[in-house]
Amino acid sequence: MEMYQMLWIVFPYTVVAIVGMGLIWQLETPSSGKAKTTSERFITGSLKWLLVLCTLTGLVVIHLYDEIAQLFLWFLSFIQLQPDMSLIKNISFLSQIHIVIVFLFLLSLAFSNKICYLSKPHLYIKELLLKLHLVKRHL
Repeated sequence: MEMYQMLWIVFPYTVVAIVGMGLIWQLETPSSGKAKTTSERFITGSLKWLLVLCTLTGLVVIHLYDEIAQLFLWFLSFIQLQPDMSLIKNISFLSQIHIVIVFLFLLSLAFSNKICYLSKPHLYIKELLLKLHLVKRHL
């Protein structure tokens, strides 16, 4: 098996396993209100940049390339534990980069305290609304 195929088989499943373990680990430990360390700030900053990159590449892929169906079919084959390599080989380089960025974002998310947003997304929305409310109050 060549290295290109290894990337598209090993990397995504490894990320899914790490994210799953991150969800289990974060659900067992209570969150503390202590000050952020340097590594936590670095991970939070990298999460923000990866989210921006993921969004930008996703928008470009949607508007410039007609590959949404192929990406969805690859994702379905990925979930079924039989990733279709022909779909990945036939999409554009930017779409491949987008998939890698998405998995890097999920991997970084697994090492942050924001992992609980995957299992409870309403907490993220609640936090955003609270921040917006506090900003309006100070104006």
